[in-house]
Amino acid sequence: MNKTNLITKMMTILLIAGFGLSSCDETEDILASSEYVSIISVGDEGETNVDIDELKSVTGLGDGELTDEQAEWLKFMREEEKLAGDVYRTLYGLYKIPIFNNISKAEDNHTAVVLAYLNAWEIDDPLIDEIGVFSNEDLQKLYNELIEAGNADLNEALKVGALIEEVDIADLVELNELDPGEDLILLSEALQLGSRNHLRAFTRILSLRDIEYEPAVLSIEDYEAIVSSPWERGTGLCRLIDTE
Repeated sequence: MNKTNLITKMMTILLIAGFGLSSCDETEDILASSEYVSIISVGDEGETNVDIDELKSVTGLGDGELTDEQAEWLKFMREEEKLAGDVYRTLYGLYKIPIFNNISKAEDNHTAVVLAYLNAWEIDDPLIDEIGVFSNEDLQKLYNELIEAGNADLNEALKVGALIEEVDIADLVELNELDPGEDLILLSEALQLGSRNHLRAFTRILSLRDIEYEPAVLSIEDYEAIVSSPWERGTGLCRLIDTE
């Protein structure tokens, strides 16, 4: 699949009709309204969490059938989100800077969101509950390479963080080749929002250190579209509460 500009086109979160969702950043009035519940929240470091219960409330998880390819995609994303958290947790142990600690916690949240999807369709969970250990051989190899690169120095560790988020975005976009239903699209969109924010956070710190990050996975156009736009703070998906 040609990913050039595809990710840019997908940066509008509200692609899904029929869920009763709205953009939380449409107006200050909406943000202040008790009639809306935010499904996505963003912290000061750009770390992004998804409210699992609220996401479940609008997705109809477990309804319908998944193809084998869609089930494998979910299993892969479960481990890939774990990979991000494991790498950041390890790098925090080395460098003790908040971004690694904060975003590792967000990645744990993302991993839990994917698990909710696996459980809804009674798909076996591939996750091994041990830092740096993966069922998927490709992810195991990637983890080892990322840790080796991040061990070099703090600048390289920050570049590792940015690279992880690039990879995550690209793999989330791959879902579109699998003819997904609205529930899987919503998951992909929520996780992409998080990865875009995390990519912004890592590149911002690199910039403060006078280091220009060069994308290795995304096209220049997609990368620039993401990092030149502000954090999607408290934005993206909101559920309108039925007050009647």
